[in-house]
Amino acid sequence: MAVLSILPFQDSYISEWYAHSNFGSSIALFVSQYIQSGDDYRSLLQFNLNQIPPASTIEKAVLELTVYRNEVSNPPITLGAFRLLNCWSQYSVTWNNQPKSEDSPDGVLTINTGSPEGKVFVDVTSLVRGWYNGSIPNHGLLLKGNEQSNNLLAFRSTNFCDSNNWPLLHIDYVNGILNTFEMETLVIPKCPPYAPIEASAPVALAPRNKVTFLVRNSSDSHCVKALVQVSYSNDYDAVFFNDGLWVELKPQGYPGEAIALSTVAAAEYARVLVRGQGKEIIEVWTRSYEY
Repeated sequence: MAVLSILPFQDSYISEWYAHSNFGSSIALFVSQYIQSGDDYRSLLQFNLNQIPPASTIEKAVLELTVYRNEVSNPPITLGAFRLLNCWSQYSVTWNNQPKSEDSPDGVLTINTGSPEGKVFVDVTSLVRGWYNGSIPNHGLLLKGNEQSNNLLAFRSTNFCDSNNWPLLHIDYVNGILNTFEMETLVIPKCPPYAPIEASAPVALAPRNKVTFLVRNSSDSHCVKALVQVSYSNDYDAVFFNDGLWVELKPQGYPGEAIALSTVAAAEYARVLVRGQGKEIIEVWTRSYEY
């Protein structure tokens, strides 16, 4: 796994009290209300993800901020990171022309009264994944806190003299794209003339694709075995070829009740086959890895 730490290429705060003013050169990023109603502050940040290699899987993304001023009173407040829906510019954004944002936050953090100054971290994994795969336009994010009473927070911006206190987006990623499928529940039949055998749904393979089946025996049976099969068709009645040997699954509650089986042979489709005495319940989680 690789770790990448990215500085924002834009960061600024906006002030409701100074609604026409721009603060893109400030050394601070303010959030929440100061002194009275109508004196609210919000901060905006935007990151470029071009440093992440193509066809990668983002495991985790965390926003790091450095608090240098905390005027939160009881009770604690929630700091929210909201995705921005429109473009903006660090040196022209104001309260009056601020871009729209989503109503629900993509990451939250509780800030307590009297919390010491220093680093805080907001998990924004889902948002950054959306930016990276293109499902969410990357216009950056908005930091917003309590805007009903005096709960001012201040973070350092990239204009501050000490770069150790600048905002950062830490991203953990692996090369390759991991695709997940819904868990399947297989019930091995026990009604003649059907054989006590069942198969999962076929999954498409590709030249640079590997499939893993996470198989778990959710029954008390000692007679469950599993096997990977591959085929040139997704038709259940087509010929499926064994890709390995039968592997025994222990009953639930025993070590070995859950195993991972991966494809080796080249083919168009893959599935997992399970057999038992009948009526056993098997759970299958399928994952494909494109590299």
